[in-house]
Amino acid sequence: MTSPTIYTSPAGERRIRDWCRDRLRSWTTPHRTRTLETGLGSTTVVVAGRGPGVLLLPGTNFCAATLLEVADALVPDHEVIMADLPGQPGLSAPGRPRRGRMAAYGRWVVEVAGQVSDGPVTVVGHSLGAAVALAARPGPLIDGLVLVSPAGLSRARLTPALLGVTLPWLVAPTIGHSEALLRYMSGRAHVPRDGDRMPAEWMTLVARHSRTSLAPAPLPASVVRRWEGTPVVVATGTDDRFYPPARVGGPVRALLGGETVAVPGMGHLGPHEDPELLPALLGRLRAGNGMPR
Repeated sequence: MTSPTIYTSPAGERRIRDWCRDRLRSWTTPHRTRTLETGLGSTTVVVAGRGPGVLLLPGTNFCAATLLEVADALVPDHEVIMADLPGQPGLSAPGRPRRGRMAAYGRWVVEVAGQVSDGPVTVVGHSLGAAVALAARPGPLIDGLVLVSPAGLSRARLTPALLGVTLPWLVAPTIGHSEALLRYMSGRAHVPRDGDRMPAEWMTLVARHSRTSLAPAPLPASVVRRWEGTPVVVATGTDDRFYPPARVGGPVRALLGGETVAVPGMGHLGPHEDPELLPALLGRLRAGNGMPR
């Protein structure tokens, strides 16, 4: 069972969905959009490229329409399948699972993987998307995981500074407040592209028209340990304010039997800060550098 809607009004839902559709229409990379029926309701996936399948799961408040530069970096060598999470702003169903949320999302991942590709896919999850990937049950549909700034392994580090940028963004959503939040979430090495207002525009829409979700609690150790026999790469930024290497490294060693890749100067928005990050991590996974070792 899911909650009725994350949106504050029907008009707000239309604004967010129209923004997503407009951005996808403007994307020059050949792609197709599909609507899947799943246990969590309708799920929109955007598919581009050819090659080994990569199922890309975004973080909290992000969706396929915000990942186009990330997808472009993967498309030359992969079939990229970007899935909007139900219960997050985007084009999928607006309700979140009411009970057993992460277990429900885990079942959803397997459902989606079974519908989008003829062969196994590598699941690439960022933040919330990483926790959703870990919540899935390993099987023949998934041949590996790449987890970036992963939720689900430890509690997020919450600070007064985070409150100082989050409250203004929620209470009085403006481009300026969205930019301040995005700066807080990005690393010192990140240099925003000149004139790129997309991230701030999107985050302003999200704050105005949807109810954001909190970071999930750590998954049970028994759930994470199910992935011990599957190739996994875990990476986080040295500047990640939520899941820094010191916070993620212990659970990765204890539950997955490997080491975390610490990316210098990267913040919490790693795939958005540097679109070349994911191709490099997928290369590491396929070169045999994923856990177990």
